[in-house]
Amino acid sequence: MKLKQLMDFEMDKDKKSSLQVKAIKALAGFLILMFLLTILSRAADSLTIAKVTASAATGGVISHNIETDGNITPNKDIAISTSADIKIASVEATEGKTVKKGDVLIQLDLDDLKTKLLKAQKDLAVAQATASDKKANKAIEADNKARSLERSYEDYNQTISDADDAVSKAKDNMSEAWKAYNDYKKNNNNNSDDTDTTVSDSLQKTVEEKQEAYDKAVDELDGVEKHIEAEVQDEIKSEKEKGVKLSLADEQKIRERVNAYQENVSLLKNANDKVDKAKDALSEAENALSAYNEQQNNNSSASYDEQLKALYDDYKSKEEAYDEAIKQRKSTIQSADRSLEDANTPESVDTASALTENDDLQEKQLAVDKLQKVMDAGGKVTAPSDGLVTKVNVTTGEATTEDTAIRISDQSAGYKFTATLDKSDAKFLAKDDKVTLDLGNGTSVEGLKIQSIDVSQEDKNSYELTVSIPAKVKKIGTIATLKVEKASKKYDTCVPLTALHSDGDKYYVYVINEKDTILGTETAVDKVQVEILDKNNEQAAIDGTFSWDQKFVLTSSKTLRDGDRVRLLEEQ
Repeated sequence: MKLKQLMDFEMDKDKKSSLQVKAIKALAGFLILMFLLTILSRAADSLTIAKVTASAATGGVISHNIETDGNITPNKDIAISTSADIKIASVEATEGKTVKKGDVLIQLDLDDLKTKLLKAQKDLAVAQATASDKKANKAIEADNKARSLERSYEDYNQTISDADDAVSKAKDNMSEAWKAYNDYKKNNNNNSDDTDTTVSDSLQKTVEEKQEAYDKAVDELDGVEKHIEAEVQDEIKSEKEKGVKLSLADEQKIRERVNAYQENVSLLKNANDKVDKAKDALSEAENALSAYNEQQNNNSSASYDEQLKALYDDYKSKEEAYDEAIKQRKSTIQSADRSLEDANTPESVDTASALTENDDLQEKQLAVDKLQKVMDAGGKVTAPSDGLVTKVNVTTGEATTEDTAIRISDQSAGYKFTATLDKSDAKFLAKDDKVTLDLGNGTSVEGLKIQSIDVSQEDKNSYELTVSIPAKVKKIGTIATLKVEKASKKYDTCVPLTALHSDGDKYYVYVINEKDTILGTETAVDKVQVEILDKNNEQAAIDGTFSWDQKFVLTSSKTLRDGDRVRLLEEQ
């Protein structure tokens, strides 16, 4: 039965109401009430349900537009300076100004420059005269030393010769005294009352033998000394034959070296020991003879004995003189050797002074040359190459100093751009990537390569980037902006950033799902956790448990929860 018929149904007035009729009417009323309540519920639900927009994911790449400001510095700076303490007439250079080679940077006061040049020339002349005098004095000193050394060698040789002569003369005197003693004894032996001369002759013969042995030992010592001197002369001759020019000092060094040979030291020692032993033996024989003669003299005539004793005493004094001459010779030679060593004492060494003695003269010469060069240029200090003035340290009216006056960049060496990047941006760049620099003066340079990109030493989350700028680029300032666009690999699922939600360190999205209910088909959302593969400031590449044709909520009129029913306003 239709609802309208049910509502319009009327019982026959003539018939009696029944229970069935009442039931039908009650059912009709209930159905009408339910219909009205459903309509009211639908109207209320339409006012509270979230209204959303959604779109399907797309495949594609994520583009990263990186921009960062940095500084431009020259690869090569040129420090320009001039002579110090000169008044500045004008300063033509200003910081940031581009200059060409030969452009005037500083104009010096010419009058002041001339005064400083004249003073520097006078100081140079004084230094040159001082150096010349010092050199001449050194030459005179060297000549005097050479002359003194030569005279020392002459005195040495003369001293040795005199000592040898004294020994020879003392020896002759001793021999003559001995001969006179023996001659007198032989010639006057008959006056000795026929004394038995056997013992005396034996003792006399022993003395003579010991004397001969002593003389022989002295001659051998002299021979050894002459042999060593001959070796010295042979070595000197050998060196000269080789073309070596020897000074007296060099000859003395050869003599000292030969004397120090082990063989020669041994020969001299043995010869001296032999002389000493022979001398002791001679003295012992002479003492024996003297004692015997003294005993015999007690029994001899006074005149003969006195004369014989006088002759013997004379011989003994001559012998002592001879011994003293030998000792004096040794002492004289030792003293002469020491004097010669003192004369050959090397001069004190002052290497530091030798290395720096010409510094003052060179500095004054350089000062004159520098001032003369500026004077020849008319007092103008010019740019040595094209470049950009980066620093001006002088002021008009003041005096120049030894420090750098002006610093310019050498344009021919090119420039470099340096900037600091966050780790998040730096990971998209690599060495040799091409970038664009906006120089800020209406000029952009494309196709420049990244020269280096390294982790900052100060902050491990930052990177230092360097871009080389070739010399051909003109109108360079001190700052620029780096611009580069980098595209990622292709991703299957990319969504706008508005579809992403964050729950702490996790990300999720809401996807549209349609469900069948007793009231019909309903639209709801499911919360799906996702992984961010890449993103920029517009969209993100994601991965999660969703189908390829899934629609993602972009905007919502209210906060959503997992499973909420929504009304889809539009798809994008």
